[in-house]
Amino acid sequence: MNQRLALFCLCLTTSVSAASLPSLPSEQIDSAHSLFISSEPNSQAFDSWVIDSGYAYNIFRNVDLYVGARINSSINGGKNGFLSGVSYKVNERVLFKSTFYSSTTVDEENRRNESISAELSSRLRLSDNMDLHATLDYQEWQQGIEVGIGFRF
Repeated sequence: MNQRLALFCLCLTTSVSAASLPSLPSEQIDSAHSLFISSEPNSQAFDSWVIDSGYAYNIFRNVDLYVGARINSSINGGKNGFLSGVSYKVNERVLFKSTFYSSTTVDEENRRNESISAELSSRLRLSDNMDLHATLDYQEWQQGIEVGIGFRF
């Protein structure tokens, strides 16, 4: 009986060790590299969209540097081209972006027309599915300001 009691006490006092498990994907450090795609309606024409896609690199905690391509679906000969810019995420709700965009078009006489435009935009997330956005756009031939509310899905 004493041996059983001693063996029972010995089992209770021994230490238990375990190996640590690998971290979950949600706990791993995020990569500085990312791909992006965004679309918004073109304010210049009805039923046309502007789609931006490309590569972004996180240079600071809340600052991304990005390059990409812009596709315009306008039936009136929308301009497609390359873009680059910087985005700054103030917090989870507020985002500022500046973009330089270059495009080349060919007219009826086979002349190449190159244009460069600059865009400053901001976005405020009001709720999970609602955004307020403002854009200041400058092109060689026109300037524009756009303010709107967008639904995210």
